[in-house]
Amino acid sequence: MPWSIDPQPSAERLHTIGFTAFLAMLGLYAAAGLHAGTTGRDTTLNWVLGAAAVLAAFVALIGRLRGWQGRRGLLVGWPVASLVVTLLAGAVEPAATRDLPGTITITFAYLGLTGRRWRSLALLPLGAAAFVVACAKPLPSSTLTVVLAAIMWVLVAEVPAWLIARLVQQSLLLRDIAQTDPLTQLLNRSTLGDRLAHHAGRCAVVLADLDNFKRYNDRHGHEAGDEVLVAFADALRRSARKDDIIFRIGGDEFLLMLVGADPPEAGRILERLRRRWAEAGAPVDFSAGIAAGEHDVMRLADEGMYADKRARGLAGRDSINGDPTALA
Repeated sequence: MPWSIDPQPSAERLHTIGFTAFLAMLGLYAAAGLHAGTTGRDTTLNWVLGAAAVLAAFVALIGRLRGWQGRRGLLVGWPVASLVVTLLAGAVEPAATRDLPGTITITFAYLGLTGRRWRSLALLPLGAAAFVVACAKPLPSSTLTVVLAAIMWVLVAEVPAWLIARLVQQSLLLRDIAQTDPLTQLLNRSTLGDRLAHHAGRCAVVLADLDNFKRYNDRHGHEAGDEVLVAFADALRRSARKDDIIFRIGGDEFLLMLVGADPPEAGRILERLRRRWAEAGAPVDFSAGIAAGEHDVMRLADEGMYADKRARGLAGRDSINGDPTALA
């Protein structure tokens, strides 16, 4: 499963949709003006729509070159631009916009699908002004119509915004569940490769393995073995720094990713872990290897861990205390 997931389309795709819809709206207004027979008499509407199209294309091009299209916060620009152009086009030639109130509704729908919740309230005044001017709804005679339309716009925007917010929340929860070891509540190995690549050359890793854990588990039972695993995970948490990342990558194998650390600092953290584990009176010992660099850190840490086992002469005889109540 990937390290990060997004239940929504990318910001770049949403910007493309907004740009396309904006141009389509301009085309509708131009066609409506042509059908009303006004564009031949007065070219002001054509100038407004043409300038809006050119400006939108320029902004979209600059946004792509500058990387702005990757920013979700800027998506609100398309609804704002749509309402402003609707207001201007309606002021210049009401016949071009009078029969197309749906463009305002679609604008609020796009806002709800792409923006944060309650953002529609900020655009209600602009939407109401566009509706009054562009759709020929003079006040105060059309006050009730404007109010009902505003309520509809809020619903059109906020219902999908609420649903998307819930979807994002549930997606994040499912991601956390998928990436978390249920016993120790540490990260599992599903994101290990991505995180190692992301921090390549800027971290040290400590690979730890509980010595003869299988023998202890077979002798004292799975419940006692689980208690050891949970206790070791807790010792790792208390030994790690704030930004370090801890994984349970196998049955009795754990990895501590020390972000921004070099091997000497990793060694000091490992010694702190050994002290905490000894103070806990743990019934099993552990072996560990340290590695740093951009390549093969897992292999190097694994080699270091087995070198640690050999250096301590481990063959299982001195790695088991035999007392399953030692962690109690």
